[in-house]
Amino acid sequence: MLWLAAHYPQWALQYFCYRNELEQSTAVLLYEPKSLQVLALDSQSEQAGVKFGMSLSTAQSLMPSAMLVEFDASISQQASDWLCQWSYEFSARVVPLRCSLTNEQQKKTSKTKLDVDDFLPNTLLLEVSSMALIFNGIDKLVEQYRQRAQALGLEVSLALAKTPLAAQLLACDISMGNQQAKLTAETFSPNDYLNADKTLPLLNQLPIALLPLSDFLKQSLHDMGIKSFASLSALPDKELGRRFGVKLLQLLAKISGSLPQPLIYFEPEESYQQKLTLLYEVELMQGIVFPLGRMLKEMASYLQLRQLAIQQLKLSLIYRDSDRSKLDIVIQYPFAEHRSDSLLSLCRMQLERVTLYQPVVEMVIYVDKFVPIAVSHDSWFGQQKVAQGQRSEKALRLMAQLQARLGKDKVKGLQASSAHLPEDSWVATDLSVTAKDQSITDKRQQALPEVTSGSSALYAGACRPSWLLTTPEWIAVEQVELLKGPERLQTLWWQEPQVCRDYYVACHYQGGLCWVFKEGNRFFLHGWFG
Repeated sequence: MLWLAAHYPQWALQYFCYRNELEQSTAVLLYEPKSLQVLALDSQSEQAGVKFGMSLSTAQSLMPSAMLVEFDASISQQASDWLCQWSYEFSARVVPLRCSLTNEQQKKTSKTKLDVDDFLPNTLLLEVSSMALIFNGIDKLVEQYRQRAQALGLEVSLALAKTPLAAQLLACDISMGNQQAKLTAETFSPNDYLNADKTLPLLNQLPIALLPLSDFLKQSLHDMGIKSFASLSALPDKELGRRFGVKLLQLLAKISGSLPQPLIYFEPEESYQQKLTLLYEVELMQGIVFPLGRMLKEMASYLQLRQLAIQQLKLSLIYRDSDRSKLDIVIQYPFAEHRSDSLLSLCRMQLERVTLYQPVVEMVIYVDKFVPIAVSHDSWFGQQKVAQGQRSEKALRLMAQLQARLGKDKVKGLQASSAHLPEDSWVATDLSVTAKDQSITDKRQQALPEVTSGSSALYAGACRPSWLLTTPEWIAVEQVELLKGPERLQTLWWQEPQVCRDYYVACHYQGGLCWVFKEGNRFFLHGWFG
């Protein structure tokens, strides 16, 4: 197997800049809320003299214009999921990266001095040997992955190796500026790190400081004069294990591949949730649309990756006052949507009817149910073929926009029911239910045309008006001219009340075709033909 390691030294900070679409000239400092120390910084702040671990007050004196961002573990987890989601396009086996800050906290709570880790922080792993045919070669896969990361504003270092741990070590080494050049006169180019045949010479030049060892182990090896991986691996295993423990031997075996390394792969969740902390308080609903558009754009790429669409989206707006409950808004997409522009346009129409009672500081979108994307096929001549009984895409968009503008209860669909009387033969239903029933009917017609054709025999040759009056109105027989009929419609013998009518197609004296029926000796107007 061949593994691609992607080392992201500033992924949490760069994800924050990407999510909020900050310009590259904006200086940003990520700090720890308890100790008030700088955890991550941009290149502009670094040039001004700000360093990792510096107190926040000192960093502000050096860079007063920097934006201060409080580190949140939930944001780092969200950033990790985001990296895994778009990396999932390049490999079905993605190993999530670990936050270096969490790793440091684990080191502080370590119980023994001989602890050894088998995973390097800030490094994502992808198994790429099985994807070579899809991308027409490993080189093209690596180049496309690099271009995708750079397009998202991420700083990344890539390395290839036959074992996961070796790939991580090489990616971290190239990210730190080829420190092995200080240990030997031999130097390597960045392309050498993408050649699996050069893994062993590259590993031999690695400094001990890069290995995931405890500080005690690193200092002990340094005191013995062991400064490189080559000198460490040359020591006898028996003596090395007796002095520094079996975990160190297992680490060396995992690097060389003689001992397998268990990994936990990323699996897309069955639900989708995205949280955004606003940089400013939003008091009007118009201010919600812009950051919401970025969130929906990211969700659209997730839906496209999994070939899914949504019919309902839950939007939660968290107010500034924590005592007030959050505002939960359910956004409806009756015909299932997955494109970012359509997701935003329908969402904006529905948000126009919502009023904010306090400034909003956070936004959360959540989806727990998905449907497959309905793909429309075009003909050879570029004209869309619409099957009988199906609606065109423009008609679906129009109905969805009407529902979003007027409200879910204001726009309904019509569905036939098993009843003889015209006023009982149609019922109003939700648009999504109507579309679902129509798709089922179309499938049945395709599978069993001879059966479904018989079910529609009741309506064969029947002339029905497009506009049916809610209540039939009495009309004088002199006002109409009977053209066709009669057609008798009556209730079944067990139904109450008993109704028997003789319907006619007639011409009204003022013009237009109408539908009238005779009940007793009187005529009633029941509908108009379009």
